[in-house]
Amino acid sequence: MEIPQASPDPSPKSDSKDEQAPHWLVNAQVRQAQIAEEREEAQKERRAGRLKGELTRGLIENLRNCNVLQLQNAKKRCDREIERQSNPPNDYDCGKRYTMRVLRSVTVKTARFRLEFRRTSLRLNKVYVNGPYIFRYWWDGSIVKSEYIPKDKRLRASLPKKVWLEFKGLLDRPENEEIRNRLIEKLQRETE
Repeated sequence: MEIPQASPDPSPKSDSKDEQAPHWLVNAQVRQAQIAEEREEAQKERRAGRLKGELTRGLIENLRNCNVLQLQNAKKRCDREIERQSNPPNDYDCGKRYTMRVLRSVTVKTARFRLEFRRTSLRLNKVYVNGPYIFRYWWDGSIVKSEYIPKDKRLRASLPKKVWLEFKGLLDRPENEEIRNRLIEKLQRETE
């Protein structure tokens, strides 16, 4: 019995590292890139829907799966959360990480405006205290968001009248430099 000989391969195999990846690996990489792109697009869509007040598909499905008693409890919970977010955050909920001292805090509708001294990161060789800066704080879901309001020629127009009247005498007073120096000394003692 004669054993058939294998026919020579028309494309010679090379032993170099420049070989092409197998087609299944290329297909997997392409699919992985598509999935990452789809996730990014879905995340952008969710963020855009959040600003418009749209409910997510997951939340709608969870509500659809609830019975009447659960839906009534969810409605009561929603009313409590609406009440909480209709009020400005208290001073405890506002930025604590870099804030060294708050000179004045004023609430207007759902926002809190604070005039505060802030420090730089403790990881730096020398820590500085700067300010006073004006920040606006408000609720966005369970998160307290903040916005820095620059002290430029439009400051008066960018602040509500109530806030401007409270802050205008505190912005450029000479005592601020003294307060800043005391805070720097205190911070240096704590970090040594």
